[in-house]
Amino acid sequence: MVARSKPSPKRVVYLWGAGATHAEAQHLGASISLLMADRDEFGDGIATRILRRVKDNISTSFDSGQGVDIEKLISLFAASGIRKHARFADKMRSAYFTELCTSLSRTKVLDSPRLAIELLQMHSDQTFREEVETLSGIITTNHDGLLQVASQKVFGKVNIGFKFSSTAFSEVGSNSVPPILQLHGSFTWRFGIPIRVSKLREGSNFTDTVWIPPTILKESKNYPFNKLSGLAYEILAKHCDVLRVVGASLTQNDWNVLSLIFNAQRHNESTKGTAFRIELIMPPAAAKYICKECAYLENFIPPGFLTEGRFAEYKDTDIPPESDMANPFAYWLSEKKEYHRSRSELSAGGANEETVQPVGEDT
Repeated sequence: MVARSKPSPKRVVYLWGAGATHAEAQHLGASISLLMADRDEFGDGIATRILRRVKDNISTSFDSGQGVDIEKLISLFAASGIRKHARFADKMRSAYFTELCTSLSRTKVLDSPRLAIELLQMHSDQTFREEVETLSGIITTNHDGLLQVASQKVFGKVNIGFKFSSTAFSEVGSNSVPPILQLHGSFTWRFGIPIRVSKLREGSNFTDTVWIPPTILKESKNYPFNKLSGLAYEILAKHCDVLRVVGASLTQNDWNVLSLIFNAQRHNESTKGTAFRIELIMPPAAAKYICKECAYLENFIPPGFLTEGRFAEYKDTDIPPESDMANPFAYWLSEKKEYHRSRSELSAGGANEETVQPVGEDT
C-alpha cells in the first residue's frame, strides 16, 4: 500500500487596502475614521477632513466627502488647464498627506500595527507554513508604511522589492522575508540612490516623497513603480493559489490593480486550467459590491462563505456595530488562528507577541 503524500501548502498573497489600516485603528479602540467616505458608525471620513483643510472659494461647493471621490476631484482639477485649479489640486494632495499622517498618529497605530504583526507571525510559524500556507507576498495600495513596521518587528528585516537605505529598517538580503509591494509608493520613502526609507510620524515631510498621489490613473512607468508592478504580477501569476483581499475597495480608481488581478487569473487559466480564488475579508456590503462590479474577475469567496473558522453569520449583511464581527479583519484573523491551533497546525503561542524590535529610527 502506497502512503499518500501530503498536499503542498497553498500559496497565499494578500491585497491590502485602506480598510485594513482602518481595522488596525478599530482594533486599538481609536474613534477616528481612516476610511475615505463618511460613515454613520465612524463619523467624518478622510475626504471630508481633506476638504475642511483646504477650505476656500473653490471647495465651498463640496459640503462633505460623503458623495465626493477625492481621487476623481483631484484628477479633474489637475487636468483642467486652469492655474488656480491646478494649485487647488496640489493643496488637496498636500492635505491628503497631512491628514493621513495626523490621523494615523492619533490612532497610535504607527508603532504597533497589531493585526499586521499577528498575521505575519502566523505565517512565520514553521508548522503552519510547512503544512498549511506559505506567504508569497503582500501587495498594498496604501501609502502608510505600516506593513514595513510589522515586517521589521516579526522578521527583523524588510523586503520592499528593491534596495533601499534606512536607519529604521534592515534590508533583507535574500528571499527569506516575504515582499511587501507598495504599488503606489509610501509616505516613508524619499528620493535618493538608493531610495531612503524612514518611519512615518505626524510631522513627516511632504517634500521628496516617492509616491503616486491620489488620482484616477496611477501611472507605473517610472522606477520604482514599474518594478513593483512587475513583481506584483509575477507573484500573482506564478505564486498564488489564494488572493486575500483585506479592506481594498477595488473601485475603478484601482484600475491598475484590477488589471493585474485580471491578467494574472487569465495566465493561471491558460497554464493551470483554473484561476486562483479571491477571498474577500471585509464587511458583507463591500464584498457584495465587489462581486457585482468586478464580475470579470473569477472565483470570489465572500466573507460569509469563508472556511477555517466561523463565518456563516456574514451571510447576513446587518452586523451590529458592537459585535466582534464589525471588524472583519480582526475577527477573521482570530477565527483562523483558533481553527488551525485546534488542528495542531499552528503553535499555541503563535502570533501573540512582537518578537523583534526595529533596529533604529529615522529622525
